[in-house]
Amino acid sequence: MIRGFTRKQVNSYTLGEQLKKIRSEGRVTLSEVSRDTKIPMKYLVMIEESEYEKLPPDVYVKGFLRSYGEYLGIEPRKLIELYQRERDIKNNLNPESKPLALQKKSKVTKFVVTPKMITTFIIAVVLIGGFYYIYRQVGRFAAVPRLVVTEPATDQSVDGNSVVISGFTDPDDKLTINGQPVLVSDKGAFRENIILQSGVNPINIEATNNFGKVSSESISITSNYENQKVAEDQNTSEEGRVSGDEDVKTEGVKLEIRVDGLPTWVNISTDGELAYSGTMLPGSNQEFQAASEVRVTSGKANQTFIKVNGGDEKILANDPGIVRDVVFGPND
Repeated sequence: MIRGFTRKQVNSYTLGEQLKKIRSEGRVTLSEVSRDTKIPMKYLVMIEESEYEKLPPDVYVKGFLRSYGEYLGIEPRKLIELYQRERDIKNNLNPESKPLALQKKSKVTKFVVTPKMITTFIIAVVLIGGFYYIYRQVGRFAAVPRLVVTEPATDQSVDGNSVVISGFTDPDDKLTINGQPVLVSDKGAFRENIILQSGVNPINIEATNNFGKVSSESISITSNYENQKVAEDQNTSEEGRVSGDEDVKTEGVKLEIRVDGLPTWVNISTDGELAYSGTMLPGSNQEFQAASEVRVTSGKANQTFIKVNGGDEKILANDPGIVRDVVFGPND
């Protein structure tokens, strides 16, 4: 059975309740989500149970939420905003640790300094901290995000039909390649495999900070790859075919996949092993071979086209959102 997720609105439930509800409606287990998104199972459980205090730093959590949101067909930005709001509420409702520490410190220090000195010191710290915070915020508002593309160089030619885009940006920035969100590490590094179409491929990389400032880099990659097709096989007529040829089953499975319209994230597994996970550009195509099965997951099913064992090209599904684990075998 083909299962997919359509784009859904975020409701008034907590973040964890909404994710669990949408995942349950799609009859998908946490282990399946972890397998397809590469998010560790324990972090998925913490997110759905709202155990934010046990999660790693925010840059990782934002990456997890982007991947989970894309997987379920939810706008990642709304998930991140809801997570930040719930996390802040939890922090405000749990003032136990820090105030107790400050009270204990005050009890020790007030024996060696006067209350007037403490008051003056606190006022000075608040003023300095306030000026420093304003200075940092003004600086960040005025500055554009850092964006450095380390590879590949622009106007480069490649013989294959894929290229790796990598570089650095600021850890909290939102990064896209041709409009597709890309995960950024806690150090600001990014790396994405892009499937190219034959000929010239314009690629636009954009980094957007929390103030809406944008930095962009545009590169052009020329692919010399040509999808090898045997014209005779396509144009073979019925005449001259030996009786019984139509009953011969193809050994193994060969799948050609093409993306049209917009850049699309796809995940391909052959015989249970991950063969590709990345973004395919419009017009690009790729071939995969397996002994028993090829599984296809697409972020935009209605823009993904497949051809199995040299047959007619067909759309993966009419769903505009994610369709996962569509299985193709030798006899499809």
